[in-house]
Amino acid sequence: MLGAAAVLCAALTGCAAGLLPAMLLPQAAATVGIAGLSAASCAANSSSCESPERQCSSPTDKKLAVTEAVDVDIPANEGKVAAFTPAYWQPQFARNASLAAVSAEVNAGTFAITDKSIVFVPPPGVDGVHLPLVGVVNVELQQGSAGAARQLTVESCFGRLDRFTFGQTQNARQLDSKATADAAAEIKARIATARTTAASK
Repeated sequence: MLGAAAVLCAALTGCAAGLLPAMLLPQAAATVGIAGLSAASCAANSSSCESPERQCSSPTDKKLAVTEAVDVDIPANEGKVAAFTPAYWQPQFARNASLAAVSAEVNAGTFAITDKSIVFVPPPGVDGVHLPLVGVVNVELQQGSAGAARQLTVESCFGRLDRFTFGQTQNARQLDSKATADAAAEIKARIATARTTAASK
């Protein structure tokens, strides 16, 4: 249905402004599909995930801790930064969480990937998120009916899922499928590099 809406919006002025927030709203079908994210994706792509049992040793391990705060910023000491703007973050939800508990509020910000973390930097006064790469269990793209990437889901330790969507530079509310796919590829590349470096030590 969203695919049809996108085609219709391309022909009607003013419609595109409301397209991206609508695509960010939680959907029951998408949530059910994400429930088996780790098992299905890790079998096909071992470079972007590893056994959660080995990786996620303890909920109190500080290097795995995800931080949500209004003062989240891009770390200055974590190597080269790949940034994507505008980006939208749907706050975390557990695998079997009630859809009613998921916030549908949308705020544009900057999505950044460093050698050690994933960061969503929000507008002033709004919560952002900092996800350590070492705690990322899986990275998955959700695609629309036409096959274009529409949403990026990052699964981290202990069943946490964070969703990100990207707007076009010239039209923040128009979905940018290329940026979505590029962000996912960048995360996977950083994780693979980090694990290769760790294995060689």
